[in-house]
Amino acid sequence: MNFRKIIAPVCVALTCSTSVALAQDPVELTDTHAKYTMQLGGDLVWEVNSDLTGQQSTIVASSPEGHEPFTMVSAMTYLKKNPMAMMGASIKQKTVDGFLEGLCENYKCADISGRTYENIDGTDAWVVSTMLDLSDYKKLGIPDAVMIATSSPEGYMQLFSLHTAEGEAEALKPMLIEAFKTIKATE
Repeated sequence: MNFRKIIAPVCVALTCSTSVALAQDPVELTDTHAKYTMQLGGDLVWEVNSDLTGQQSTIVASSPEGHEPFTMVSAMTYLKKNPMAMMGASIKQKTVDGFLEGLCENYKCADISGRTYENIDGTDAWVVSTMLDLSDYKKLGIPDAVMIATSSPEGYMQLFSLHTAEGEAEALKPMLIEAFKTIKATE
């Protein structure tokens, strides 16, 4: 699995969207390719974009112009099933950890040794707060990140992340966790 091909389009999703919607709190993020929805709060009018690039489906929500700190929430699903993610608990945990490590290599994450494997409302996921050294995120002024790496029940590898100004991500982490808890499968 080449994580560079998976991650590169995430930043581009802000400009190459297939749909754009503005909504009040909460906004529903719908991924028709990965077949799930989630609710994003935060008392903001989020601009929502979705994009399908090869085997990757991405939803990106960004805070409105002028909101401080500028914040972006991304939900990425790699649409090729990973059979290892559907095996026993320890194998799934190692598979998702490897996925997170590969993503962090591409995102140029700072230290991720503080990551934790957590059960969030019935779903096991790796959670990490880190700084990113990726030029696209630095240019946007959003190098501080909270990342949740998991796999769907169908075996799709997924990354849910929040990106914002330096020193702000940890305060916004509960918003990402609450959004993650609202994930529901669609048909």
